[in-house]
Amino acid sequence: MTTKTLTLRRIAVAALLSWLAPLATAQTEQTIVEQPLVVQEVVCAGNLITSCEFIRDHLYLEAGEVLDEEQIRNAELRLSALRNFTSVNFRLEKGAARGAVIVVIEVEEASPIVREWLLGGSSRADAQRGVFAGRIAHQNLFGEGKILDLAAVAIVPIAGEALNEVYDVALRYVDPQLFGSNRYFGVAGVRYRKRQYEDIYGNFGSIDAGQFELTIGRRIADFSYLSLGVAYRPDNDWVAGRWDSDGDFVISGPESFSNHGLTLAYGWNTEDDLYFPTRGSTFQINVGGDYQPNEPEGRTHVQFRTTWAASGAYWTFKLGGDPSPEYRSSLGESQLAALSYARPVSPGGIIQRGRWYIEPGFAIKGFTSSGSVFYEYGLKAGFRADTRLFGFVDLYLLGTQDGRR
Repeated sequence: MTTKTLTLRRIAVAALLSWLAPLATAQTEQTIVEQPLVVQEVVCAGNLITSCEFIRDHLYLEAGEVLDEEQIRNAELRLSALRNFTSVNFRLEKGAARGAVIVVIEVEEASPIVREWLLGGSSRADAQRGVFAGRIAHQNLFGEGKILDLAAVAIVPIAGEALNEVYDVALRYVDPQLFGSNRYFGVAGVRYRKRQYEDIYGNFGSIDAGQFELTIGRRIADFSYLSLGVAYRPDNDWVAGRWDSDGDFVISGPESFSNHGLTLAYGWNTEDDLYFPTRGSTFQINVGGDYQPNEPEGRTHVQFRTTWAASGAYWTFKLGGDPSPEYRSSLGESQLAALSYARPVSPGGIIQRGRWYIEPGFAIKGFTSSGSVFYEYGLKAGFRADTRLFGFVDLYLLGTQDGRR
């Protein structure tokens, strides 16, 4: 074999190797990319009074499982929706072995004491009234996110042909991780409610009773839940009279209203905040049961709320009033269906965040003596803020018009 032949062969081999090298490198890189990362452990940072177990249980990943980015995003949304933290951030750190990662959940804690105040004036269904509500809560008992709250609502008549007067006080204890589980939650409470109303069509009602409440729920999938609640009134002083769709006037009393009530509920919650949502939706449907929540106008069997951002504002469609998903609770006076337009307010001074809003909507109130539907349509305008001095504040005016006149 000549020297020239050897030289040509070396050149050919070198060319072949140079052509194969990128392929081998790409295959190696692809193998590295496709190798799944495994969670070595989940740790917390920034938590001074909140247990890491409470924080960690919002992430449905455990040590030894394959890292799932969607589960991390879901956990970040769940934690951000709580009022326990002002900021939540997830990051990954290199583990002890190749392919192992440490998931770090870094939080900035909010004050465990929460205060909410609502002050409103409304003219609806021929009744003018002032609405006052307040709530004070400790939302991080024992450093484990358990909640003890006291809420009160008063609707005080001012003027008008009709009457709507309400006084409601409720004390609740909430365990969001019942039996140490990240799937179960429980709520126990005691409530006193006094209400008297009468409209211009003759529909009337009154209730003066205390009530004990117990609810057990279980979270399913990523954001859904099922719950079963029982209510008991030891002294059921209740009477109501109303027109029905046939034009008959029906009167009901304690004998037709059991001292016991069961409520089965299903819902989901993907909102990033209960009071200032920027995205996501909440849905809840109740079957059976007892509807005496701490909302001035009560709630319907179905609640839905969805929020989206557009044109520098937040738009929210609501059905059945402002929701209280799972164990959370909100105060408000709402119409049956409404579309809210909210503009954010720049933080500064005592305001940490805030929005002013306008909210057109309508509500079905009942029937007239002829069996026709009695409904109203109106407009709500207000200002909602999270303040450093007073806590959460909601100020509003609501005016409606009888749709039959």
